Amino acid sequence: MVSVKVLVEIEEQRQESFQAFAAAIGSQAVAAAEAETLCEPLAGLGLHLDAEVVPIPLLSKGATRDGELERALAAFASAEVSGDLPSASMVVSADIDDDRLDELRSRPGVTVWPNSEIALFAADPLGLRRSGDDPVEEEVIDLARSRPGVDCRPFRPGADLATIRRLLGVDGVWQDGWRGQNITVGVLDDGIEGSVYPVTGGFSRPGAQDPGTAAASSHGSMCAADIMVAAPWARLYDYPFLGIPRSGGALAMFQAVLDQRRLDGTPQVTNNSWGFTAVPPRDRFPNHEVHDLDHPLNRKVREVVASGAATFFAAGNCGKDCPSGNCHGSGIGPGTSIHAANSLEEVITVAAVNSRHERIGYSSQGPGMFATQKPDLAAYSHFFGNYGPGRPAGTAHQPFDNGTSAAAPVAAGVGALLLSAFPDLDPAQLRDALISGATRVGPKPWDPDYGRGIVNAAASYTHLRRTPDERERGSQG
Repeated sequence: MVSVKVLVEIEEQRQESFQAFAAAIGSQAVAAAEAETLCEPLAGLGLHLDAEVVPIPLLSKGATRDGELERALAAFASAEVSGDLPSASMVVSADIDDDRLDELRSRPGVTVWPNSEIALFAADPLGLRRSGDDPVEEEVIDLARSRPGVDCRPFRPGADLATIRRLLGVDGVWQDGWRGQNITVGVLDDGIEGSVYPVTGGFSRPGAQDPGTAAASSHGSMCAADIMVAAPWARLYDYPFLGIPRSGGALAMFQAVLDQRRLDGTPQVTNNSWGFTAVPPRDRFPNHEVHDLDHPLNRKVREVVASGAATFFAAGNCGKDCPSGNCHGSGIGPGTSIHAANSLEEVITVAAVNSRHERIGYSSQGPGMFATQKPDLAAYSHFFGNYGPGRPAGTAHQPFDNGTSAAAPVAAGVGALLLSAFPDLDPAQLRDALISGATRVGPKPWDPDYGRGIVNAAASYTHLRRTPDERERGSQG
């Protein structure tokens, strides 16, 4: 008998949903009792609950905008504790035999959603090494072109941190005293090495991986290093959901982010260098995360953005020129490789370029499957950040930081840098500032490979320092 992993959404209102979530993550016994109580009406269907994922409250009934809920979530931007909110439904992770799925779906007040596998957006290690090539020359500004190009296997050599910081233009912002201080970035990944990177909190529950306890060679540690490129004084929260590499694990981490924001308004930014690598047939999987805005994971991401946390997503590594080896044909190339939460209108979707402004050939291409003009912008990858000679993780696992997995946290770090100087920016305003300062590549305002340009911290900072009238004149010019 084939067992299927599912998310079961049960119409069950909790008047104090955050209090219930806090109780569940604090005690495995409480979490198990909560899940069993929720599923009592489903007894006899052979539902096997996943003890590693606590029941998750959903505040919204669907993807349709709810002005009252959005106003309540916006209050979470305050450093003061915000009031609790009622849930519209609860979600549990479970396994069920395939032949019982239709019966489960038929139960009143129950919606069954896919609990799909999630992949990290790092490139294939074997494709990253290039021999017999000269290192990047010192005149990086001259080499960084403003016309399209593609870097594909065998890739150009990695760049050093000084090169990437010069291209981002962070020095002028730093000289004004801003380096990401007072901003916290939540890293939803497989964990961070806390003795190397400034982990000050995150998700913790009995029996789960604690924040800051991953190895320096972890994918999450790479993301941490890449945030530090532009924002070396930012703090990090570690949400190691990829111990449970499915939608249910990500759903729990986004709920943990939302819970923390209710308490003190942090993290102000989240980074997500993961996603799906295929597009399942719509006729067979109509409510998959890729196809359905109402999927609980998509709704929870939108709740987090509505709370004021700017949410960055890697575009993915399934570009047509040299897709990652874990990509499937259904999700490769323009129009199908940026999907699910990575293509939500509310998030900031980031493609990857090298230090010469060439699109790295695996970087996924728009249009997006939800919001069409995705990616929003591009950022740098293929540089010595966490990996590389003399870097914390060395070269044993990877020769350099890579994938759109590296590009997204570079952009998130620039976002944190700007927020340290302009802390009142909401996610939409931050995205507008990043886009306004982006270096245009090619003649079009939006490009399916590069978005609206390549992130430029100096230009975005200058844009924000102008008065509203000056910004308006600049945009018209």
